[in-house]
Amino acid sequence: MAGLFGWGHRRAQPGGRIAEVARALATSAIRPPGELAALVAAVRDILEGEPKSLRPRDSQGRPGGIIDLPALPTLILPDLHARPAFIAAALAWTPPGYGSTIESLLGEGRVCFVSLGDVFHSESGTAARRWSLALREYASDWGHHPAMDAEMGLSLSAARILLELKLAFPLHCHYLKGNHENIADEEGGGDHSFYKFVVEGEMVASWFRLFYGDELLASYRALEKGLPLLVLGPRFAASHGEPGFPLSRDDLLDYRSRPDVVESLIWTGNGDAWHGSVERSLVALMGEERAEGARWFAGHRPVAGRYALRAGGKFVQFHDPSAFRVVFLESDRDPDPDRDIFDVGN
Repeated sequence: MAGLFGWGHRRAQPGGRIAEVARALATSAIRPPGELAALVAAVRDILEGEPKSLRPRDSQGRPGGIIDLPALPTLILPDLHARPAFIAAALAWTPPGYGSTIESLLGEGRVCFVSLGDVFHSESGTAARRWSLALREYASDWGHHPAMDAEMGLSLSAARILLELKLAFPLHCHYLKGNHENIADEEGGGDHSFYKFVVEGEMVASWFRLFYGDELLASYRALEKGLPLLVLGPRFAASHGEPGFPLSRDDLLDYRSRPDVVESLIWTGNGDAWHGSVERSLVALMGEERAEGARWFAGHRPVAGRYALRAGGKFVQFHDPSAFRVVFLESDRDPDPDRDIFDVGN
């Protein structure tokens, strides 16, 4: 099965056309369900077969919740929230001192690309009005649904680009689970139903089930449950949210049977984490020497300004729903938010 970028499973050509295709997909157009079904199946296979050196196994031999990144520069994107253009801009961005775009660096195997999740449910710009219109469509059993089609087109385009990246560069592109990775709007396993402007989670599940079918809904949900929770680099950790309590490596590896661990990393609100959870988790995951200069990066909650520091400066939030803001970390130096956070245009 060739992907949208014209590549087959696990293969990609250096200097491809990812950014070009990402820009083309960065619209609200709805694509046929068959295309998504094939892509989801291919990425599920990749997630379940990732090398143990990259994704160590849990106590039952299943891929665990940690990605051990290689010692490469790493680009991290916070919450996407139906912004496929954000991914396209990040791929087309040239980091200072490199002379090549992220797209080219990926093709050469010289960089890692990490998304911290929350692909669905737009939250900025005209989102509130679109959700209000879509709620009326939902109340009419989707008899008329242009507003929800536009919303789902954006979310699905963002999801497709991420999945295509994983298909093309399975060892260098990673997509983590956030609290919005819950296509079926389920309760349990660390997940909760989502609502902000209206009943977004319920509406997305209803639309997807009606127009894409129960089988694809179940497959996509299985993909979400198979996503890892954390990437661990030489001098940093990154997840969707702040660890709600101190986490060990075994806790994270066994996340599939630990709903408390899942909930901790995708739902913990500002001020809700146990005191010392970030620092103690870093020490448990890295050892005291590496943890000393390390930081933990996350999104989940919007920040005022370029970033916000918590946990004595060890925890860095950098999600701004109105900006295309990224973190670019070198593997051979301690993270510095003032130096390592960039806006890539929007």
